[in-house]
Amino acid sequence: MKSYDGYNDAEAFTGEFEKLQPGGYICKILKVTVEEKEYGHLIRIGFDIAEGEHKDYFKRQFDKKKENNPEAKWSGMYYQTIKGDSLQYFKGFILAIEKSNPGYKWDWDEKKLSGKLFGGVFGQEEFRASDGSIKLATKCRWVRSVEQVREGVDIPDVKRLNNLSIDTTIWAPPDDDNDLPF
Repeated sequence: MKSYDGYNDAEAFTGEFEKLQPGGYICKILKVTVEEKEYGHLIRIGFDIAEGEHKDYFKRQFDKKKENNPEAKWSGMYYQTIKGDSLQYFKGFILAIEKSNPGYKWDWDEKKLSGKLFGGVFGQEEFRASDGSIKLATKCRWVRSVEQVREGVDIPDVKRLNNLSIDTTIWAPPDDDNDLPF
């Protein structure tokens, strides 16, 4: 077997990586885009953790993925739909942002959401890996006020994929293919 250039300088993957546990985190919005859909609008919110031991978690994950894949995607994403039958959820999302950012008032300019804080409630979700196995990813499931998260939030139940069971002791980072790279 021939030797490969860069082997001696390559960082070894040992299977160890930083894990984000379910729970509440203070987050900061980095980028917002709105997409018009047949049902209404979809807001895509790119964020990162703003405080605590996991501050900049998604940036670290992205930088690590980018080393091996120039097409890597940002995985700190939250999606909010705006349509007639979900306006109550959108309004709750906006109220959480307003409560978390004194002096901010929603004026229908989504670009002004960048830089705003919110409380993210993270839970685990099953996903099907490229090898067909089912794994868990920790994702932002709900947006609440910063104050609510600091007071403590309930951890959501695991969101199951097609009611399949999974050994929750096994965890792997998701193969995220959303379309908002940073």
